[in-house]
Amino acid sequence: MKHPLLIDIQCNDIESPSHGHDFHQLILPISGDLVLEIEGDQAKVNNDVIAFVSASNKHSFIAEQENRFILANVPLAWRDTLRELPPFLKLTPTVKSYIYFISCQLQDLAVSALNQEQILIMLLDLISKPLINNEKIDKRILLAKTFLDDHVATSVSLEQVAMAAHLSVRQLSTLFKEQLGFTPLNYIREQRMKEAQILLIQSTLPITTIAESVGYQNLSAFSDRFKKHFGRSPRIYRQFDKQ
Repeated sequence: MKHPLLIDIQCNDIESPSHGHDFHQLILPISGDLVLEIEGDQAKVNNDVIAFVSASNKHSFIAEQENRFILANVPLAWRDTLRELPPFLKLTPTVKSYIYFISCQLQDLAVSALNQEQILIMLLDLISKPLINNEKIDKRILLAKTFLDDHVATSVSLEQVAMAAHLSVRQLSTLFKEQLGFTPLNYIREQRMKEAQILLIQSTLPITTIAESVGYQNLSAFSDRFKKHFGRSPRIYRQFDKQ
């Protein structure tokens, strides 16, 4: 896709005619309100509500005051990650904090294409995870997911997860990816980074303690992994959030 994954936009008193894209798009307001219409559904998008526009869906918006928002352009190949998002979604405090972090990153003008991709993957996970319908997921995969959620702070192997789910390692890897969109090891890595992000924002715990609480005994390894996900070291990330 030729378009940047993340675009920071500021506008005042503007009206966009109905149009569509050949990619999916998230509209993430930072300040102000947008009156957005997507395929006939209309809502006010602000710092409590974001919008998801599926590829080719016609949409338009009106901004009658000063606005700042982020456009997240999602490639078609990422469709499975979106888990059939509705057009308008109410934000959780965690997602709000993460959107603020994205805005700081973009203002700093230091976000590489790779970091933008990592940031967008985490954003989609934070948004879509509460929408997962557990009734449609194989009970054995739910057992594996629960096992991983319970072991964020400890080292686990695929063999241990497979045993907890009563599956072979091969069955586990295949079914987990099909139904949750991650491999088991990528899933627990995402949960660890998400938990670390929350602790950095909401607590004053030392970074070494945070690293240990999400399964990293080596601070350097934790810092390297965190920076790959968020584009900044844990220390710099925490400083940005406090600004």
